[in-house]
Amino acid sequence: MWKLILSVALLVPLAGVEAGQFSAGTATVDITPPVGGPMYGYGARGKNVSTGVHDSLFAKSLVLDDGATKLAIVALDLGSISAKNTALIKQQVQKSSDIEQILLVASHTHSAPRAVEDFPSAEASWVKETNQRIAAVILEAAEKLQPARIGVGWGEAKEGHNRRMITTDGKVIMLWENRDRIFTKPVDYSLGVVRVETPQGKPIAHLINFACHPVVLGPENLEISADYVGVLTKLVEESLGGQCLFLQGAAGDINPFWDKTPPKDGAFEQMKVMGRKIGQEAVRVSQSIRQFDNKPKMAVRREIIPVAGRQDRERIGQAIAAEINTVLIGRELALATFPGEFFVEHGLRLKQQSKFPHTLFVGYTNDQLGYFPTIQATTEGGYGAATATKVEVGAGERLVNRALVNLYYQAEMIKP
Repeated sequence: MWKLILSVALLVPLAGVEAGQFSAGTATVDITPPVGGPMYGYGARGKNVSTGVHDSLFAKSLVLDDGATKLAIVALDLGSISAKNTALIKQQVQKSSDIEQILLVASHTHSAPRAVEDFPSAEASWVKETNQRIAAVILEAAEKLQPARIGVGWGEAKEGHNRRMITTDGKVIMLWENRDRIFTKPVDYSLGVVRVETPQGKPIAHLINFACHPVVLGPENLEISADYVGVLTKLVEESLGGQCLFLQGAAGDINPFWDKTPPKDGAFEQMKVMGRKIGQEAVRVSQSIRQFDNKPKMAVRREIIPVAGRQDRERIGQAIAAEINTVLIGRELALATFPGEFFVEHGLRLKQQSKFPHTLFVGYTNDQLGYFPTIQATTEGGYGAATATKVEVGAGERLVNRALVNLYYQAEMIKP
């Protein structure tokens, strides 16, 4: 069935879309795995496998077209997406379409499946089938292009804390759970909402950008779930209509207050509480957006930047390929995507230094290269800075700088 969709998807004429008209199309597909496979994210799970499905996982595609450039953004209820699978999905899409720019954004839920290629069997691989479904849902969204306009708004969701508490001597204490909501810093409470709607004002899609690990559910949980992200997106869709895509931010060191909660301690209840709070703020922001761009032009740039390994910084042959993407929509909306878990300071700096009033930092996109701590954090130590990171010190700062430069070139603010 998926091969048939891939082969005929773009044969359907796009009724109602004029040349040069900004247009958008959406589609959703269920990517929930079979029960009984290994789960993502927690070494503490050991050899335990999933025992059920609490809520389904989805791949949600939004295709944007300004008449010259087509961009596909896919929000995935997954822990991560590898560069290998990204490449396979792109190949499938590009066999049947002219969509060259594709962004696959994982929410980073730790209650998703681990990508094991021979589960449930080599002949019936969930990973292979999921790649096909993601490619097909991009093509399906491209079939549904319709005239659109786009607007942006910002809100605030005080959900999540910085799990790195710095002591007076400049060292770090890892504060994983924080049910008393002790204030830690830095944090990024900003909630970016991009509303894509018809010229008559009917929602087509929402892009929600927020930075916090989806880890309310802990390693004791063995049920598949999108964590708080699933609750958030469902609330927005039911309240406003259209499709809601979650774009995870610079969440490398940001955890929910009810971090890694066992089901017996109310994990699913707390997951719902958090998702509803963020979702309600997203709905409020969407309804407050008044300014829309009817015919924005898009500029998209993809760049692969060699990054040295943390242990092999002098060995050029050991360079790690880090993919960044920069998207400019109109003159005010910018997205920069990064391939891993960036500490929150990177996201804050990108937005503070950007000359575009609406700038979204999007992590976990098109690859997962682990943690990108700040230079300062590496001197303080702790998880994600002294351990569990494989890229050279300063790699995060370098990629953020490069993203800013690329955006300015795309906007013709600077010239070669």
